Amino acid sequence: MTILSFKASYQRPKIVAGDLRTPVTFFEFKPTNGPDPSDEEKSELYKCTCLAYNPSMKDREILDATGTKEAITIKIRDPYTDYLASNKHKAVLDDYRYKNKVWDVIDVVPDLENNDFVKIILGVSS
Repeated sequence: MTILSFKASYQRPKIVAGDLRTPVTFFEFKPTNGPDPSDEEKSELYKCTCLAYNPSMKDREILDATGTKEAITIKIRDPYTDYLASNKHKAVLDDYRYKNKVWDVIDVVPDLENNDFVKIILGVSS
């Protein structure tokens, strides 16, 4: 009888907590109860930090189909049922480079490499 030796080695995760540096707020607009039906108020849905980076070639294919003139891809920790991202939502990144920009959620993709994260493609439509 032989005993198989198993050598486990630690592999550092690709994304760690220190990489999630950019605060992001997801929201949607809801009609108000006021007399003017065109009035809308901002309803905050979820706040967290994210890893923001330039879209990949696969992401750009999605963006080309939607007529997006500027885009960014973010990864957030999977909030499970606390927040389910939708393409009806909008986002604001709290970063001086993206000041006063309201991003549309273009696509939401669960990160299949690491189930702890969700990849969200944000864009400003033309």
